[in-house]
Amino acid sequence: MGGDWKLVRDDYRFGGNFNRLKNLAVKNNGVYIAPSVRSFDENGVNDIAALIAGFKAQSGSAPVILACGSMGSIICLSLARDAVSAKMISGMVLLGGSPDDGLSASALVKNKTPIAFMHGSADTVYSHDAQRAVFEAIRAKYPGYPT
Repeated sequence: MGGDWKLVRDDYRFGGNFNRLKNLAVKNNGVYIAPSVRSFDENGVNDIAALIAGFKAQSGSAPVILACGSMGSIICLSLARDAVSAKMISGMVLLGGSPDDGLSASALVKNKTPIAFMHGSADTVYSHDAQRAVFEAIRAKYPGYPT
């Protein structure tokens, strides 16, 4: 809440989660993009979908790993449901995100795209138990799912 691109590029804040992802991208000759989202509604989702589509058009087969933290997970989860965007995403990381009971029926999950769930038990905004239930629902529906 209240984060922007400066927060997710900072090596010393937000628990280092985005820092670790950034360093993995750099060490593997990847590109790390940390945009600010103007809103968490359809406009924000469309902005990030356009960013992903533009990147894919210019990079060919380079994988796109989409990571969202906290309230930003609304963007990831919306893109997971969109069949066109889901095809362009090679992996998703949800960091303390909003639980989405419908994720197991999403286009992303149907594509068997790997998802990493990371959630602290002391999170006072989004329940780690509710997020674990989403994780368990995916694993129950798709045994051996890459998550």
